[in-house]
Amino acid sequence: MRRFRDLPAIIDEQKRSLNTICILSPTLGAIPPELEEDIVVIELSLPEYDEIEELVNETYGHLIPKTWHASTKSILYKSLQGLSLDNIKRVVRKAISQNNGVLNEDCIKHIQDEKQQIIKKQKILDYYPHRETMDHVGGLDDLKQWFIEREHVFRLSKDKIENFGLEIPKGLLLIGVPGSGKSLCCKAIAGIWNLPLLRMDVGKLFGSTVGESEKNVRRCIQLAEAVSPCVLWIDEIDKAFGGVTGYQGDSGTQLRVFGTFITWLQEKEKPVFVIATANDPQNLPPEMWRKGRYDEVFFVDLPSAEEREEIFRIHLERRSQRPGSFNINELVQNSQGYTGAEIEQAVKDAVVTTFNVLNSDKTADEADSMIEGMDALDVSQETMLECVRKITPLSVLKKEEIEALRNWSHQRARPASRSLFMQRAEVLGDKEKRTIAIHEAGHTMMMWKCLGRAPVFLSVDNNKGSSAFTSSDEALINTYTKRDLEVEISVILGGLVAEEEFCGIEMQTVGASQDLVKATAKAKKMVVEYGFGEIMSDTALVELQDYAITSGKDVIDDIQKIVGKAKEEAEDCIAKNKEVLEKFVERLTTEVLMNSDAIKRFFAENPLS
Repeated sequence: MRRFRDLPAIIDEQKRSLNTICILSPTLGAIPPELEEDIVVIELSLPEYDEIEELVNETYGHLIPKTWHASTKSILYKSLQGLSLDNIKRVVRKAISQNNGVLNEDCIKHIQDEKQQIIKKQKILDYYPHRETMDHVGGLDDLKQWFIEREHVFRLSKDKIENFGLEIPKGLLLIGVPGSGKSLCCKAIAGIWNLPLLRMDVGKLFGSTVGESEKNVRRCIQLAEAVSPCVLWIDEIDKAFGGVTGYQGDSGTQLRVFGTFITWLQEKEKPVFVIATANDPQNLPPEMWRKGRYDEVFFVDLPSAEEREEIFRIHLERRSQRPGSFNINELVQNSQGYTGAEIEQAVKDAVVTTFNVLNSDKTADEADSMIEGMDALDVSQETMLECVRKITPLSVLKKEEIEALRNWSHQRARPASRSLFMQRAEVLGDKEKRTIAIHEAGHTMMMWKCLGRAPVFLSVDNNKGSSAFTSSDEALINTYTKRDLEVEISVILGGLVAEEEFCGIEMQTVGASQDLVKATAKAKKMVVEYGFGEIMSDTALVELQDYAITSGKDVIDDIQKIVGKAKEEAEDCIAKNKEVLEKFVERLTTEVLMNSDAIKRFFAENPLS
């Protein structure tokens, strides 16, 4: 300590002789102010891929089989990323000794196991070996497709990425119902991309001593970049950073850690694919949602009937059951509103129940003898169904919270699958589905015919809260012409006209009546506010609201003329294109959900007259 206190004087002495003093430390603490100008800080990062390759070849190259392909060697080198040079030597030496002095592919497994233990000792990251693939994930087709499309981009070299004008995928924010498979997706993507999976426990980042939390997050980032390319899984990020808006009772530690983390998300250049999951995204600060930190935000909803069937099959097969011997459709019908985790638990319970029944009237020796002669348990349909019905799903236990989360997320995140729309369609009969499809098809056809554009998405979903057609933006109303507003009214009336054409006036729905009300309100504004009517065409009279020159009946007649003309335009279009509309109705009824691209392709293949 005395020598350290004398360091300023020693440095002054050494300056005269042009000597350099090197101070080695495993951690960087606070540098005394009187030494700041004389000290240069050099942080030695963990070895890069090329350094690891050189070290292994120099030290153990004579043991590497000549028959190994370059890809096998690459796996060996990548499995050592994230370790110091000393640890690399020790781990490889230990793997070879455990394998009777031979370096082969079995050594890679030993190295990965040892690396898992070393990373765990850091106490801020957990290392997960590859076990799950997308075959273990039921449903979520849109999310799976997103992963597959970006797999090859993530593997490209930096030079190729720059030449092609691409960017390394940064990551995803997965929000959704607890138990819906978010964590499983994180494990599966590491499996299909064949990359190391590191899990960050955000709670472990925060330490009790001053500066410890900031140091931990920097160590975490350094380790993830050293292991790259890799997948970094941040579980339940809302628990750590939810509500970060200013300095908290921890003297701003949480805010500083958050700032360091989101800056790294934005600026990172190493191929670290970050997947953060959240069950309660509403409290996440706006900085977390900013594009550029994540490539996409996906919402994982409760599984649809089709997805529940797939989930049942996956878990039955994993527990040595034959899905074909079960009435899966009955299980699906009795599990509406269940998460994937709840379905998995039902299958587990059924297997345990079957095992207990077999052992209930036997002695220990008889049970052991019976087990020795069995390859698998034979779970019955009745046992499986009973275990499904015993579970009270989260969608019932926390109905209000789950519905609020689903409604909030549906408006702000990209759906991981069509499950939201499929679930709502499940409760509809064929007649109701067709009626909704007719109504929305009428809007869409008029929108395409008059405006040349398609809605963002279209679904057989009577709870979506909005029509396929969104009316004009009031902020831009001054730019609209009389013809623009007439066309808008025709599009609004498209659903009503389609219902009349296919179902008859007597079968008109409430939705069609509401469209007529909207169209009439729009026509009224044209007459009494914008001066686009025949009776009150003088805009000065409109401003004065001087109705003395006419009666209320004349105004009503003017409004009805506008609505009538718009309806005739819709009737003419739908009558001329009835066959195309019928095809569109059948397509929408079958697919339940159609996005903008699918709608455009349909009308390209079936042009309107």
